[in-house]
Amino acid sequence: MHSKKLSIIDVYFIVLLVLGITNHVVLIPLMLQAADRDSWMGIILTMVLNIGWVYILYVIMKRTKQQSIFLWFKDQYGAFIGWLFIAISTFYFFAMALMMLRETTTWINVTYLPQTPRTVVSLCIISFCVFLAYHGIRTIAIISGILLPTVWILGHFVAISNLEYKDYSLLTPLFVDGYMPMIRSMVIAAGGFMELLILVFIHHHAKRKISYATIVILALLLGGLTLGPLMGAIANFGPIPAKQARYPAYDQWMLVTITKYITHLDFLALYQWISGATIRISLFLFIVMEGLNIKKRSTRFIVLLILGLALSTISLIPKIDAHIELYLMGRYSFIYLIFIASFTLMILLFTMFKRKSKGGPPS
Repeated sequence: MHSKKLSIIDVYFIVLLVLGITNHVVLIPLMLQAADRDSWMGIILTMVLNIGWVYILYVIMKRTKQQSIFLWFKDQYGAFIGWLFIAISTFYFFAMALMMLRETTTWINVTYLPQTPRTVVSLCIISFCVFLAYHGIRTIAIISGILLPTVWILGHFVAISNLEYKDYSLLTPLFVDGYMPMIRSMVIAAGGFMELLILVFIHHHAKRKISYATIVILALLLGGLTLGPLMGAIANFGPIPAKQARYPAYDQWMLVTITKYITHLDFLALYQWISGATIRISLFLFIVMEGLNIKKRSTRFIVLLILGLALSTISLIPKIDAHIELYLMGRYSFIYLIFIASFTLMILLFTMFKRKSKGGPPS
């Protein structure tokens, strides 16, 4: 766990992969369903509001003085509050990893490996994630640095290749059905953008303190990663077909051709999806292990294996699968927004209003 420190670029690579995959898989379909062509304006407005919101993350990181948030809670509030915070955080990250594993397994099984049991696909993915999580955040950063440039190039490749099919006049007119559809899309987008909270859980691994400007740039890049594919989906397919698509960001790959002799390049979407999913699951497993603070390497490995097997097993349970599907269909979007906003504000309040030093009064 005590690996070398990360550069700010390393942090960028990790966060963009971890949050970018969620925006493509979850946010874009939900926003299109909520607001179709108004959704792109919802993203822009949410990006503007997010610039103010991320200042909260900066304050939290500044107040904790680049210390692990888990250790900080234990030091400041004692074992009980510290472990309660760890329990809430562990549940959150485990649930998010579970959702991503389930959705990735289902997508691969439906689109590319229909004859392969979902259990096999799930275990293959989780094995690699356990390997990365065990070797630490430095390893996760190195793999992210290898994967993200290709993911970025492929993203621009699909966008440029489909220019001949795009009709950006389909992005207007706006607000035909009033402003409520856009507001609903903003609720969905806000929940995704607020996942930048993961910076609070990894900032102590950075070589230097993460500045407010750094977080704002990251937030804008994340917004751009969402805005581009969403506008592309509307311009390529039209607002109604894009709204009906399950994965509109990845469906754009089906249109890509290189002359009339090279087609069916949609398999490249698999690289993009797997890159984001494995880094996301690996990082969340790593954060869970940091919270548990297990020192012995062999014990850490065993616990990670148990967590990995638990993720794989639970994701295949029909009742759990049904609830994850409801989450992915937007049934819990508002509840999720309330949770992650409340969780962030709770951490802020704890860092702002009680700072006790050992042997001295609270400050």
